[in-house]
Amino acid sequence: MRHAKQVLASLTVGLPLLVWGVSAGSAVAAAAPAAYAQDAHPELPAGPGRDVTLATCTKCHAISNVTGQHKDRDGWTATITKMVGYGATGTDDDFGLILDYVTKNFGLDSPPAAAGAAADAAHPKIVVNKETAAQLTTDLGLTDDEAKAVVSYREKNGDYKTIDDLKKVPNVDAKKFDAKKDDLLFS
Repeated sequence: MRHAKQVLASLTVGLPLLVWGVSAGSAVAAAAPAAYAQDAHPELPAGPGRDVTLATCTKCHAISNVTGQHKDRDGWTATITKMVGYGATGTDDDFGLILDYVTKNFGLDSPPAAAGAAADAAHPKIVVNKETAAQLTTDLGLTDDEAKAVVSYREKNGDYKTIDDLKKVPNVDAKKFDAKKDDLLFS
């Protein structure tokens, strides 16, 4: 009986501490991925709208597509509207936060990114055999029809191996490929 009282007493004190320790550990473990995610993209300044911008914009393309551009509010509004037309999903509040975030951090008056990040962001690599028509429109400056033609040609004839293969796509302005030739990857 004496041991039963000691076990009961230790459970009375120990069990709540054990439960508290497990839940505190879970909270720390749950916070770790969020902290890591923020560190994974140092090119994105902290602030309201950062997380929704990262989550929404990276569903279809690299975040460097955002960080490599500097536009005024009207320019970002047009880009967001275009991306919604391509299928970007979110609430009106989400897109409002994204607009405020990118205008503040990647607007015409915003400071440039760090030298290394700015160089990478200014010339993000374009993996032409993996990108969707929407991505090609954004990354290469193609019209919707040109981008669809590039994807269709790729699906019909196989992956592109060189810029000369890209130039074989009918009804696409080859000058647009030449303008981005240093950014094209064919892997």
